[in-house]
Amino acid sequence: MTPAEIYSALDFFWRPAYNAEYSSFEISYFNLPNQKASNFSGLRLETSEIDDRQYDIIKIPALWRPDTTKILQSKSTLDWLVKQHAGGAILIGLITGQFYLAAAGLLDNNEATIHRAFKKSFEHHFPHINLRSQLTITESNSVICTSGTRSSIEVMMMIIERFCGKEAVQLCAKYYEFQESDWFEGQRMESNQSDLLVDAAIEKIRFQYNKELSLNYLAEILNVSPRNLSRRFQKSTGTTTMKYLQKQRLQIAKQLLSNSSLSIEQIAQQVGFSSASVFGRGFRSDYGKSPLQYRKYILSQS
Repeated sequence: MTPAEIYSALDFFWRPAYNAEYSSFEISYFNLPNQKASNFSGLRLETSEIDDRQYDIIKIPALWRPDTTKILQSKSTLDWLVKQHAGGAILIGLITGQFYLAAAGLLDNNEATIHRAFKKSFEHHFPHINLRSQLTITESNSVICTSGTRSSIEVMMMIIERFCGKEAVQLCAKYYEFQESDWFEGQRMESNQSDLLVDAAIEKIRFQYNKELSLNYLAEILNVSPRNLSRRFQKSTGTTTMKYLQKQRLQIAKQLLSNSSLSIEQIAQQVGFSSASVFGRGFRSDYGKSPLQYRKYILSQS
């Protein structure tokens, strides 16, 4: 229900008059054939059976103790998911909803993640799927999986940014007091294979982003050559090590600009930039505004 509430509320705190192409999210709720829908607490939801319209986004909510045998027997629903995906829909399995994605064959030979309590069951029924349970979000071929509540919210933010733009998601995050620091992780989820070296490098960057990091330093502490680390990082994430580091710093800076009274110079120093001017150039390059312009814009919408 949380995504539905936030998608519906976008119009109230985002004024997209400047964007003629914008239209609100239209939300539909579906149930399985001949079944009534309810949440974990038993609250009944008003739903309809699936129809033949093509959708942009399909979210499968978490299932309480998913029964794989019954899921595999839901042929009409599984076929519908395959058809929607072929038509361009982004499919999202939340926490355990990916049992349906797997049963439909949409995760075959692709990466997935799932709530750790269901890891063994998922691996048993779908051994051919590359399960990366250490990740909280995976994305392969327009199919997204999340492993928990926090990552489900992060994916919701990613989707809003893709359809409505950066300013919309920034305002949404401020209004609901969500954190932005991990959203750009979605940019690295379309990788073809697990790479423990890259995962280790990312962990170092995320916890030491405010230090003087370099490719040579990361390679040294990970006991590999800079060339090897650079090659594998680019292959796995689609970006360079230093660009990834800058993105991490800029994401933290956005939070500080929105939620603190620190000066631009203080923020630049806290997130690891060598100077306020270097910080400003990087921020404008990524977000189309200077740090001060961004702060004024966010505060003006409060």
